[in-house]
Amino acid sequence: QAVSVSPRAPFPLLSAMAMTDEERKRKEPEPEISGVAVEKTAEASTEKKEGQPEAKKVKVSAPDPAVVRKQVEYYLSDDNLKHDKFFHEKISADSDGWLEMSLILSCNKMKAMRASKEDVLAALKTSKLEMKEDGSAVRRPGNAALPKFEARPQMHHKKNALHAHDGGAVVIFKSVPAEQSWMQIKEKLAEKLPEKVAPWHVSEVNDKGQCFVVCPPFEGDLKLLEGVELELGGAKVKCEVCFGDLLQQTLKTLPKHIRDKREKEARKKQKERNRPIVVGNQRFVNIGALRGKVKEIMNSRSDGETLKTEGTDFKLIRALLEYHPKGAEKSAGIVGIKVGKSSHGDTRCFYMVKENGTEEDVSMKKCIDSVEQNPPYVTIERKGKDEAEKRGKDEPAPAAAEPTAAAAPAAPAAQTDASAAATSESKPADKETSPAEAQQPADKPVAVQEEPAQV
Repeated sequence: QAVSVSPRAPFPLLSAMAMTDEERKRKEPEPEISGVAVEKTAEASTEKKEGQPEAKKVKVSAPDPAVVRKQVEYYLSDDNLKHDKFFHEKISADSDGWLEMSLILSCNKMKAMRASKEDVLAALKTSKLEMKEDGSAVRRPGNAALPKFEARPQMHHKKNALHAHDGGAVVIFKSVPAEQSWMQIKEKLAEKLPEKVAPWHVSEVNDKGQCFVVCPPFEGDLKLLEGVELELGGAKVKCEVCFGDLLQQTLKTLPKHIRDKREKEARKKQKERNRPIVVGNQRFVNIGALRGKVKEIMNSRSDGETLKTEGTDFKLIRALLEYHPKGAEKSAGIVGIKVGKSSHGDTRCFYMVKENGTEEDVSMKKCIDSVEQNPPYVTIERKGKDEAEKRGKDEPAPAAAEPTAAAAPAAPAAQTDASAAATSESKPADKETSPAEAQQPADKPVAVQEEPAQV
């Protein structure tokens, strides 16, 4: 077969042979694949999938029934329903007080535990909560009356709200009567504030009947302002502290000199907080160092590891429990503390081991936040200074040891001799004394009087 040779191809013969072999393969009939071969191939692929490492398979463990029961009981408790508007409305809308199971399963914490309807039903068998026969709903024991709904405190909505008003409280008055202006609000508010405390800034009443006020920082300012009610035009207007987006939007509308003054006070407060504290006989340079130490204690332990009761780590965590809002209740009957995985997600936490063998988790964040609100600062010791002051009071006054002006001329020669002797003892001799000087009488008044003058 004739092959055309191209001048650009370095190996024309090999190229042609490769093309010929490829064409020959294409012309050959493809072998038939029987059904048995297909089945064997499918079985081999299945065996390969089943033979994958266990690490690649998702391991889903059933949630702890005790944790599920505790969480559902909390959803229907007075502590939650008095602030949970959604559940409060859903239960109130049902004449028999039932809450659908699907709503409980839609909560984030239930999703984090991967709890199913069957898990909840099994966990509530030992609970006082009542369930429908088909398990589609749950309600409070005996269809108990719901607590009165209360708005949740805004200061708990943001993690950084603890020091949001260090530079000065920013508050809002809503539903101000139309005939009232900012001047009446300022006058009425001044009557409620402590002596020598006056608002920095009072805004105009906007179209929504809102008025914003900025006050200087003082002791217990937020607690006082949260309970203030002003009587304006026959109506009672309640004061609310601004947090979150409302606070940020309000700060943008303030005059620049008010913002600068507020930031200056905030920096001053922050500097005052950056002082050493003592928790459990252990000293820390600031709150941040305490947080780092608690995190270090947790990360250095494996799940289920118990802290040694005689160690400093146990004593520190035990001391922090006293700052928990329910510290006395939670720490009652505690015999040990251990580290474990939290039941509310993939995080880790400390567990308190009680005398009866039960375990209860505790939030260290609440403990540290309580410490930050009322820090146990190190007391500066003035022992050295106090001792010096006491010693100064016991010693006689220096003026009593000195001669008086009247007695000074009485013995000039004696004082001169004493000063000359002290000078001769303290000052080393520069040259040897001559025999003539040694034979000179020592009681010459002129020589004795001139010596101190030369010195």
